[in-house]
Amino acid sequence: METNTPRKEIDSRTAAFQEALSGTGIDVAIIVQSADLFYFSGTVQRGYLIIPSKGEPVFAATGDPERIRQESPLSKIDPIRGIEDLVSIIAALVNGLEGAVIGVEEDVIPAALYKKMAFLFEGAHLKDVSTLIRALRMIKSPYEVELIRESATIYPEVISQLERVLRPGMSEIALESELVLLGRKRSHFGYVRVRAFNQEMYYGHVISGPRAAAPSYLMSPTGGMGPCPAFGQGASFHPIEPDTPIIIDLCFGISGYLSDQTRTAVMGSLPPEMEKAYKLLLDLKVEVGEMLRPGAIPSEVYAKALQIAERLGISDNFMGFGPRKAKFIGHGIGLEIDEWPVIGKGFTTPLEPGMVLALEPKLTFPGLGVVGLEDNYLIGENGAEKLNQLAEDIIYIPQQSH
Repeated sequence: METNTPRKEIDSRTAAFQEALSGTGIDVAIIVQSADLFYFSGTVQRGYLIIPSKGEPVFAATGDPERIRQESPLSKIDPIRGIEDLVSIIAALVNGLEGAVIGVEEDVIPAALYKKMAFLFEGAHLKDVSTLIRALRMIKSPYEVELIRESATIYPEVISQLERVLRPGMSEIALESELVLLGRKRSHFGYVRVRAFNQEMYYGHVISGPRAAAPSYLMSPTGGMGPCPAFGQGASFHPIEPDTPIIIDLCFGISGYLSDQTRTAVMGSLPPEMEKAYKLLLDLKVEVGEMLRPGAIPSEVYAKALQIAERLGISDNFMGFGPRKAKFIGHGIGLEIDEWPVIGKGFTTPLEPGMVLALEPKLTFPGLGVVGLEDNYLIGENGAEKLNQLAEDIIYIPQQSH
């Protein structure tokens, strides 16, 4: 399978970014964060990607230049000794540093690197380009859509094997490992990139019973105890008990592009109140899904979702419980799992064709667990297309089958 990003894709992204740079008065941008570096160059090998507002980008390589040439279609790949060599390269591109405006990814680069750049590029002004990049990456090209569409086929294949791999007494981590192994064999590259600071993730969450409702440091309606306090979220070594919900929220991907899907399972049966609430949650998902169309304001969709939850009588448990409620119901996906748009509070950029997002309505019941589901949607000209046809019902695993 061809995994290199096509030249025309890189050129299109670069041209769009250069137009955004010119429109905001930025002379040149320095790209260093892995997801952004891959997006604009096709590689994550070590170096600094320098994109002027006009002209050809330069990949200033601190890693192996031959490896970079194998993976990136860019023409100008120049080895450098270190960041100090960027001074002469950028000065040549912008006709001197004095008064030049240099864009950097202020949302993700370390403070030490920012200070180093400010010192080296004396006379120039540093300006944030992270919002320009995130807005650009928010609209997927047909090439990107096809990769996400293909990645979304992995989860249904994996979850179809649940009854075969789930065994009584199995730990959450053991079940997660079995399911992830199936995805890895299928083609999942195995890493889930998260842009937000200190938001980490293995492959997603396979958590069960009351532990799923435990609060954690992750900004999510689900928590999980995790394997240890050093990584206190997600799957644990605790056994999965019968008659308790198992939330199976996993990310799989192809060529860097992720899908993010969830289903709820149980060995035996769920408490009646959770079954009833889940059916109401499906009604909510249908109503919210119909709102996902061009021109819709994400914050307004989120506000209407809260109103629907109130009307259906599930608002107390919707997207968390008590003071710990997630302030969103959906998020963009792509090279990172927390891309724009966010179907949540405060996000007012209208939906557009080409956006791909994960819609994840969930209900948290302290002392019992979490039920919910998640599917990926492509915003089209007339509405949203669900990228898989996986059944949305709770997955019941008969205990006697084991």
